[in-house]
Amino acid sequence: MDYFVLNVSCPNVSSHAKLNDKEYLEELIGVVQQANKTFDKQKPILLKIAPDLNQHQLDEIVALIQDTGLDGVIASNTSTSRSNLKTSASRLKEIGNGGLSGKPLKNKSTEVIRYLSKKSKQSFPIIGVGGIHTAADAIEKLDAGAMLVQIYTGFIYSGPQLIKEINKKLLSK
Repeated sequence: MDYFVLNVSCPNVSSHAKLNDKEYLEELIGVVQQANKTFDKQKPILLKIAPDLNQHQLDEIVALIQDTGLDGVIASNTSTSRSNLKTSASRLKEIGNGGLSGKPLKNKSTEVIRYLSKKSKQSFPIIGVGGIHTAADAIEKLDAGAMLVQIYTGFIYSGPQLIKEINKKLLSK
């Protein structure tokens, strides 16, 4: 493992309001940082956030990263929002709770990355994730301010070829 992730977005938990509380997060981060210091080799600690945060919450994330010295952010996890989907409300009710991933998150995730990057003046690394299905999607995240990208749903649908396409696009840039 190259880094630790504090995933505070937890879309499959019915109530995760405490994970959005700044004081609770400061305490949690402090405990994890202390535990990390007990290892011979410390690893970076990143905060994984939801794409559903508003600007005030994102401002708090920037301040939290700067105040605690966390090593960066992963933006973003899955969404609890079901807006703009083609699936009917009755079918969504059948499916139940859970995080929405893939293409519906692409723009929302990119905007979170862009906002965090600009607001923080690129003072910490951002790993971009959410809706990456093409090389152009990955480049969009990087152009928005991500230093790295993670691929989940796009990898499932496109396979390892997607990584090759992204690398080729990066090399030709």
